Amino acid sequence: MTREENEYYNNPNEYAMERYMYVLCFKCGKAYFGGESRCQQELDNSQYNPEELICGGCSDVVGAQVCGRHGVDFLEFKCRFCCSVAVYFCFGTTHFCTACHDDFQRLMSLPTKLLPKCPAGPKAIQLDGNECPLKIKHPPTGEEFPLGCGICRNINTF
Repeated sequence: MTREENEYYNNPNEYAMERYMYVLCFKCGKAYFGGESRCQQELDNSQYNPEELICGGCSDVVGAQVCGRHGVDFLEFKCRFCCSVAVYFCFGTTHFCTACHDDFQRLMSLPTKLLPKCPAGPKAIQLDGNECPLKIKHPPTGEEFPLGCGICRNINTF
């Protein structure tokens, strides 16, 4: 964007609209960040329920502890398909870790009954033992789950 030969030269807004996807919240009707635009095609091709498109302000974050210091600004989520911290939010509905995001087409088509139980490793691999890598109690794999404040969680690991 800083070189004249770049198609987005001095036009960061157009670049952002090309690169990122925004969807309308089913509850409030406001646009919110739904992931990268390369994920948009998969959303368009899927059999998704529009009622699942809920922005952060309207989402039911049952189980989330609102941080007294940071609010919900640094809220982290569990990957929907394994026991890892999510780093992607796609389709306006789904949190993924990097490994699961790279395998999203297979994972999104898996029936819930075929998903591993906790402890689940990246790419929905069943891990041995009973200890969750996240060291918390959470809903079954396949459900969205907020982990709490990422800043405070990381501070507590030191």
